[in-house]
Formats: sequence, structure tokens, C-alpha cells
Amino acid sequence: MPEGVVSDAPLRNDLLTTAGIDAAVLAEIESLMLAARQAATGALVGMHRSLRRGSSSEFSEHKLYTPGDDILHIDWHAYAKTDRYHVKQFEDETNLVLEVLVDHSGSMEFATSGLPTKLTTARILAAALTYLALRQGDAAGRVSYADGVTDELPARATGTHWMEVLMRLVRLTPQGRTGIGRAIDRFAQQDRRRAITVVISDLFDPDPDLMQAFRRLSARRHDVAVLHIMDPEEIDFPYENPSIFASMEDERKLFIHPRTLRHAFVTEMQRFLSDTARVMAEIGVDYHLLSTRDPPAHMLGTFLRSRERR
Repeated sequence: MPEGVVSDAPLRNDLLTTAGIDAAVLAEIESLMLAARQAATGALVGMHRSLRRGSSSEFSEHKLYTPGDDILHIDWHAYAKTDRYHVKQFEDETNLVLEVLVDHSGSMEFATSGLPTKLTTARILAAALTYLALRQGDAAGRVSYADGVTDELPARATGTHWMEVLMRLVRLTPQGRTGIGRAIDRFAQQDRRRAITVVISDLFDPDPDLMQAFRRLSARRHDVAVLHIMDPEEIDFPYENPSIFASMEDERKLFIHPRTLRHAFVTEMQRFLSDTARVMAEIGVDYHLLSTRDPPAHMLGTFLRSRERR
């Protein structure tokens, strides 16, 4: 597939004047642009740059025969019905559509001292994945959600589309509770062509129907992947001193003695992570548990290498 050109246009002056973006926001966009490119470049060292799962010979769609097409791929059943020659196209011959769903609920703002927030990491991964898709000449879109869908940017393959993705990503602020299931169902119910759908989230959603939402999305023939972003302290619970712990998604606060709860907390968290990985595998979702301790290039490389092996 020919490589696309990802443009940084509109450039600085256009962004400051015609787009009405102030210097502080522009600095955030440029920082995200640099981080995303570094992640994409670092992840692709020594590997093929495709987002696809390995190489696929799965039938995708028909196109009218033109001179030069492989006659072995003519669909004679289609010819019998239409009296026109149609050639079968396969998954690795058609442009893909990448849809990235980014969680920006309140819990995504959590960060251990010295590490990026989960939302910062999600922004970089979303920007880098979009960059890779556009470099391949494919279309990429982005959906953000908290307690349901909050913003949507339709998939496009134009050279300037990445700048629009970056602008939308830097404007995301952590807000409200997590409603992944509602966001996925709304996304899936719209009339969309088959896509690689990457959900980036901490999966802190109490909805018991959450996994069924992923199942419904996968059943619509989307190639679904989940990048499950966690801060290391959310897994290890290394706290020592009695403290007030405040929810990041509502007004609840609890005064607790961490030492008395650590074993139960870690046990429950491991059960949650194990159950999540098991169910995702059962329904065919490409699941990856990622830590904000790791560089984004490492996270992205892990994801892309796994897809080459599938």
C-alpha cells in the first residue's frame, strides 16, 4: 500500500490566527506531535509498519474487473447474477479504517509522582496510532468518551487530518464517570464499514454489561483491540500511612489504613485483571495490559508486534 503523507499543516501562524488557537494550546499540540512521532518511530524499529493482524487472505469486498486484475479472483457467482465481471478483494488489498476510542473519564487523570497520567499516555498512543494509519494511506477517526460519547471525529485519510486529531486530543479534559459500554454501543450501532477499533481505557467501569458491549462490537466484524492503561500504584497499592482516599469520578472519600487493606486490594485487582484478560480472549478481543511506567514507544511496539504474530 502506498505510503501517505502526514502534513503538519495548518502551520504555526495559521493555527494562531485563522484557527484561533492560543500559544499555550499550540505548545501542547506540538508536544503531543513530537511524542506521538517518537513513539511511532521507536515502535516500528525492525518491524513492518502495518496495523493489520499479520497478513490476511480473508475476503473483504468486490470491485469491478479492470485490465491487469488477476483473473483467478473473478467471482463467477457474481457474474452469473449481474452479467458483469467482479474481482474479489481480500483484507490485505483494501484500505483499512482505524477507529480509536479514548477514555477521558475522571480516573484517567491519576498518576504516580514522576509518571504521566493515564490520559496523557492515552493521548500519545491515540496520536501515534492515527499517525501510523495515515502514513499507510489509510483512514483514521477518533471517538472520545467518559460517561458516554463526548466527541467524535469521522475517519478520513487526508494529509491534514492528523492535525485535527491532535487538536481534539489536547482539548480532552478528565471528566465524570466511565461509561465505556454506552460509548461502544453507540459507536457500534452507527452504520460503519468494518474497522480496526482500538479502545484505550483503564476499564474502571462498574457496568456488569461491559464485556457484552465488547462482544457486540466484535460480532459486527470489527477487529477490536483494547489498550488497558494502568498506573503501577493502582496494581501494587504501595501506600503505608493512614490517609483519605478520594474518588476521581464522584464525591466519595474514605479514610483508610492501607496496610490493613493491601492484601485484599491486590488480590481483588489481580482477579479483575485476570478475569478481564480471560473474557477478552474468549470474545476475540486483542487485549494488552500496559503500564504508564513504560515509554509509549514500548507500549506501541508491544501492540504492533503482537498483531504481526496473529
